[in-house]
Amino acid sequence: MKKMKVGELRTELKQFDQNELIELIVGLYKQHADVKVTLNRYFMEGFEGEEMVRLCKKIVKLTEGKASYFANFNLLREGAAIVKEAERFKDKLLTERVRIFYLTHFAGYVANVGQMLERQAPRELEVFFNHFEKVMELIQQDPGLLLPIEDEVGDMLEELPLEQKEDIIAFWEHQKEWARQQLGI
Repeated sequence: MKKMKVGELRTELKQFDQNELIELIVGLYKQHADVKVTLNRYFMEGFEGEEMVRLCKKIVKLTEGKASYFANFNLLREGAAIVKEAERFKDKLLTERVRIFYLTHFAGYVANVGQMLERQAPRELEVFFNHFEKVMELIQQDPGLLLPIEDEVGDMLEELPLEQKEDIIAFWEHQKEWARQQLGI
């Protein structure tokens, strides 16, 4: 079966009236778990989605325009406090989005000053890698939760200064495939 391009899909959908479109969407919702998840997230995220964006911007502002942020040994802890704000979200995917954004945003910082932090502010690194461990636990226990943001997870794993990076990325790929099979995707 040939895949329809977006333009072709739009042309087809324009032939439907509003009631037919509603019935089409309801039918897809009933038949496909991934459509149900997507639409529930779309209609229920509202406030939490906006809050997630605000928290990510808040993380960026910690380093934005600060030439000497490499000498700030509180950055990782301040960023982790922002992630903690996201942990109150009902939608756990949004929480993980903020956590993964935090880890990716500070990956370069950790790569550049990690050794200095290890000597002078080891708690900073501990806070950072505790968040990484939370993501790894999810990858192991509930990889399906992370499938909607699999590209963001992949980017984070590529950016982080990790020992055994290839093994961790291979494990993520394996867990994604397992989750897809479990969800029938």
